[in-house]
Amino acid sequence: MPEDSFLYMIDSMAKTCKWFALQALLFFLMPYVWDYEYSGSTLLLMLVYTMLNAVYWNFVPMGKRVRLLYLPYVAYIIIGVVVYCATDDWCAPLWQVILLPMCGATCFIGVRLFQRGAHKLRKRFRLGSLVAYTALILCLILLKVSSVASMRAEAMENERADIMGRRDYLLGKLITSPERVIDQMPSIVGAQFQGEWALYSCSMLSAALANITQQYPETRDENIHHIERLIEIVMSPELRRYDAMRWGEDPLETLDGNNSHVSYLSHLAWMICSYKEAGGTDRYDELLTSLCATMNRRILSSQALNLPTYPGEAIYIPDMLVAIMALQKYAHLHQGQYRTTVEQWVRRAKREWTDKDTGVLVSFLQEDGSQYVGSPVKGSYSALNCYYLTFIDEEFAREQYMKAKALFWKDGLVPGLKEYHDRTCLIGMDIDAGPILLGLSPSGTAFFAGPASHFVDTNVKNDILKTAEIAGHTIQFGHKRHYLLANIALVGEAIMLAMRTHR
Repeated sequence: MPEDSFLYMIDSMAKTCKWFALQALLFFLMPYVWDYEYSGSTLLLMLVYTMLNAVYWNFVPMGKRVRLLYLPYVAYIIIGVVVYCATDDWCAPLWQVILLPMCGATCFIGVRLFQRGAHKLRKRFRLGSLVAYTALILCLILLKVSSVASMRAEAMENERADIMGRRDYLLGKLITSPERVIDQMPSIVGAQFQGEWALYSCSMLSAALANITQQYPETRDENIHHIERLIEIVMSPELRRYDAMRWGEDPLETLDGNNSHVSYLSHLAWMICSYKEAGGTDRYDELLTSLCATMNRRILSSQALNLPTYPGEAIYIPDMLVAIMALQKYAHLHQGQYRTTVEQWVRRAKREWTDKDTGVLVSFLQEDGSQYVGSPVKGSYSALNCYYLTFIDEEFAREQYMKAKALFWKDGLVPGLKEYHDRTCLIGMDIDAGPILLGLSPSGTAFFAGPASHFVDTNVKNDILKTAEIAGHTIQFGHKRHYLLANIALVGEAIMLAMRTHR
């Protein structure tokens, strides 16, 4: 290959990457004008015409460029139509194949106009560059606002399609091998949290499937089958290894022992209860009876009706509430068995485990059930406590929800739940709350959608869904929908689906 041709090829590849990345970003920020899809087919079409144009402008002689300007488009149309006709599940409709290059042309013209305007401002004003780039940022923000408004309106208009699309995406990710489920959790958090997040993803999706069964009874049979698959994944040795690693023994093989294992056992019991509530068979009845008998025995024999999640660590109230919720659900299914334990725990929680200054449940307890001095009440934990309490004690749950809302809720352009009520944290990182931005707790905001939905607090629920759209940005591949951030934290997608469908 001649040296000039090799250099032209390298330059074409560089231009293709640059312009494709810019178009993908702008398409991400734009209102959903292309059939509400940010799909793989759309991106592939963008890449094809961008590459053809880059090659054209590098290899066609300057004197012929204008005269033969139609050639890249003709080549693109031929490729696009052939692929469209040859592919059964092609997402993009034919009209989109034909018109999509307009997006590239608009992007190219816009960039050139911006470059000219910025150049003139730099020559005329000392702060010309600042003005130009400020205008660009404001334009991008406006596009994002329009995009969020468009998606929210579409989701509210057809809520069933939105919910089912998110369900199908999660099923595609989680109905797989246990090893694959764990591998989809970010490895940067370590083996323990990978296991925890995998457990939460499965249990929250199970809860969502049970909710969806109530809302859309025609989905009952398939949802029962999916919950069953999720239970099998959670019962696998691969997934329960994270808990066995911390306790030095397997949680399911030591049910007659005295070590806590409360988090793993309670989530598994909750999933089986969801299976039963959706209409599942008696396949797991014996296991559920053993799980609840074990948790009840260990709770009653503990120092203060509470069990630690891991040895040597604090008692985490949200983890304990999963166990109490599972016992309450078991009581509904078995003539009130273990309800006295639930009622005893709730009485003590109201009397002993609420923060003296705020009245909300504390986030942590010492092993003997006493409160830590100066320990913060966290927004993420409070939101999760409110959600679990809706299954346990309606009146107590409503009281806690109203107190948490008064304490942590933040209105504004980006509304949400604060992680701390008594101090400012503009930027921070917490393994449970997630990356704290402008004081807001990502996980706390998501969890708060559960009680907001349960108590029909429509304004708060809609605000949370708006914030989720701003931060997460919904994308669609065929009939599957999900937040773009689910590629980083799949557990967040599962949590949001469980919370928004909670009734």
